[in-house]
Order: sequence, then structure tokens, then C-alpha cells
Amino acid sequence: MGTGDALDVRRVAGIIETQFPHLGTLSVLPLGEGCDSIAFLVNDTWVFRFPKRAEVERQLAVEARILPVLATTAPLPIPVFCFHGLPSATFRRPFAGYARLPGVPGIQWEPANVPFHLLAPKLARFLSWLHAFSVDEAIRCGVPQQPIAARLDEIRAEAIADFESVRKVAPEAPLEAWHHTLQSGCDIATAPRALATLVHNDLAAEHILLDPATQSITGIVDWSDIAIGDPAADLAGVFHWGGEALVQAVLATYVPPIDAGVMSRARFLGACRGVADVTFGRETGRQEYVRAGIRALGLCAGAVHGERYSR
Repeated sequence: MGTGDALDVRRVAGIIETQFPHLGTLSVLPLGEGCDSIAFLVNDTWVFRFPKRAEVERQLAVEARILPVLATTAPLPIPVFCFHGLPSATFRRPFAGYARLPGVPGIQWEPANVPFHLLAPKLARFLSWLHAFSVDEAIRCGVPQQPIAARLDEIRAEAIADFESVRKVAPEAPLEAWHHTLQSGCDIATAPRALATLVHNDLAAEHILLDPATQSITGIVDWSDIAIGDPAADLAGVFHWGGEALVQAVLATYVPPIDAGVMSRARFLGACRGVADVTFGRETGRQEYVRAGIRALGLCAGAVHGERYSR
């Protein structure tokens, strides 16, 4: 992490107790680790995120500025930082904490048990709101611009380079067809040159919290990749999770209309994310990511047909 020894619960407790003594005696549990940050649950109430690299520090600073603004009108709960940790001798990067949102990440649900027919209208309302948010205000909060055309080739190259991970865990899958889809890419000629949509940019099942009792969405978390870009980046996560059936259910009430170019890019990005999930899952021992990645490749690369978004 570039900040000394790896973080563990004892070290994290010391860091937080030093800077936020009013929290009292702490109970600290590991909550999750991604490519950018590692998160801990504190006193069963607070989530503290610690960035792993310098560029993630900058992302954290953007989140600290934009999330309170978004939260005032967001149709679904989102985290808002209420603890702003400073660099110190024990952890040489800024870090942040926020009130834990209830719910279970969607990636931990069996797909057959996910009530996609109930979630689609809520996702449509959320995405319609997010993609209509003022780009000028987002820029004032420091949100970066990320033209999709420049990213597509990079994402495609990463997926092809990592495809061996897919071969190892799913030798019975239609691997050549999937690989051909990745090699073919998608039509970037229709990708807009100047993008002007605020996107979550990592809207996947692991960042959508669900309540098992009410079968409703209780929060959208991890905004570290927020950008001004292509709505396809968010629809890719919908493709990845529930395939075209879920995407079409979302688009039934989403505004404004989406053209074929956005759909093509979203499907392709969903397939690339499937490869990334398999690779991440194998590297970290997280089998739920391996399963989600293989399923996403089937849904987005055309080998799984007839799956319905509703039960």
C-alpha cells in the first residue's frame, strides 16, 4: 500500500482512536478490499475506507466534495463522509468514514433470488437522476472527465490480456466465442467526442445494497470512480448483473432515450468487466466474483440466452 505494513484491525483501531477519540473503544472488522481501497466496519455503525495508492487519495477528495451535493437530491441513499482522517505517522494517506448503509451487496445474492422486476424501476429513476445532474456543478466539485473512446481500447486490451483466467476456471464455456467478442470490440465511431454525463462509473452488483426483507435497494456505495463520461459505463453494470432483460426493463422508464451505440458499448463493457471480475476473484480468493464474472460473460457475450430479469 505504500504506507507501511498492511492494515489489520488492530492497526486500524489505533489510527481511528487517535484521530477520533470521541468514538470510544472500537470494535473493528474487515469489510472488504478492492483494487483501490480497503474498508473496515467500526462499532457496527461506521465504514472507514483507506486508499491504497496516491491517485486514490485524489479520488477520495473528489468524493468528499461531490457526495454531500448529490445526497441532497439522490433518489436512493448514498454515503456521505462525516469523518475526514488526516495523514499521520501510522498511515500516511488521508482516509474517510461514513455512516454504514443497511443492506447486503447484490453480488452476495444468488441471481435467481434477485427481484430484478422490483429493482428495475428504482434503478431507472436513480440513473435518470444521476445522468441528468448538472455537469457544471460536478466539474466545480472536481469530478474528472473521462472520454469513453480513449478508455475502450484500454479496457479491451486488459480483458484480452486477462482472458487466461477465464479459461482456467470455465474450460467448458464457449471460450472462443467470448474471446472473439472481446477481440472484435464495439463500434466506437458513434461514441461522442465530448461526453457530458455524470456517471457512477462502477455501478456493479457489489456496489448496490439490497434489503432481504423488503427486497428493495437500500443504497449505492463506492463512488471512487465517479466521472463525467458515457452513460454506457453505468448501463454496463446493469448488463453485467441482469443481462439485456434487466437493461430493457430499466430503459422502459429511464430518460432520456438511449441509442444503439450506447447499448453496444454497455454490453461490451459488461463483458470486459466479467473478465476483470474473474481475474480479481482468482487473485483474492473471492469466488463470488469468479461466479459473477463468468455469468456476466454469458449474459454480455451472447452465450446465455433466455435468462429473465424477473423470477
